[in-house]
Amino acid sequence: MFDEPPAEDDSVTVERRSPEDVFGLLGNGVRIEILRVLGETPEKPLSFSELRERADIDDSGNFNYHLEKLLGSFVRKDGDYELTHAGEQIVGAMLAGTYTADATVDAIPLDWDCLLCGGAMVAEYFRERARIHCRACEKGAVFPFPPGSLDQFDRDELPVAFARWLRHLVQQTTAGFCHVCAGRVDGRLERHPGGTESDPKPTQITFECRQCGGGMRFSGSTLVTHHPEVEGFFLDHGLDLLSGHPSRAWSRLDRFDSQIVANDPPRVEIIFAHEGETITAEIAPDATVRNVQRHTTDR
Repeated sequence: MFDEPPAEDDSVTVERRSPEDVFGLLGNGVRIEILRVLGETPEKPLSFSELRERADIDDSGNFNYHLEKLLGSFVRKDGDYELTHAGEQIVGAMLAGTYTADATVDAIPLDWDCLLCGGAMVAEYFRERARIHCRACEKGAVFPFPPGSLDQFDRDELPVAFARWLRHLVQQTTAGFCHVCAGRVDGRLERHPGGTESDPKPTQITFECRQCGGGMRFSGSTLVTHHPEVEGFFLDHGLDLLSGHPSRAWSRLDRFDSQIVANDPPRVEIIFAHEGETITAEIAPDATVRNVQRHTTDR
């Protein structure tokens, strides 16, 4: 006889342990070494003997004690041993330098000018944030970038690395996931003080996580630029979005503009035009991109 299936339940249940209990498990060098070794071969579970040999722990009893402490939270045993998702996240954070690295990168000159004032654009890094901005007016983008990744690139490669990471953040966030805790995020379109009917550019997209309360902020233009249909427009016109911040591509357009569609609730339309073709997209109050339209431009 098969067991009866559980009664249908529309709820989702997640059992949680206190952060103190879970992270208290990591306060030991042997345990950190076990996680590091399992992280070296994430696709291949290791037997007890293989894991102990690679961790280079002589005392079998001591090794077994610490391994048992990690089971369930960071290590899974299904015959052999492998990392749980939480274990993978911890190892990834260690490799990314999230808990251990601190770095500063002085300003790197960029090959386009500020669209607002014509000043020189630069890229720099400090306080775990990449910053791509204008030296003159200080306008630009600020976003998190893992410090442990900095030394994977030459200095002159970092602006491109920053741009690709920003694209990743935009896509992860607009897919509905917090970049910090993977919680669900909600977006909204905001107008900054000072915006006018003739100059609606002071707009901001804010995403807030339901789980950790963290958030991300992008300009409306950045949000629209990384919509798949709009990325296709840029690609078709030879404007590479992976070789610099989106403002690099915007600076090469024949037209880059925005206009207010409605005020309460706010809706904004972003307009890109190049080589006889225009693409427009509307940002709704909930920060979703809608009504993307591409057409030939009248000359």
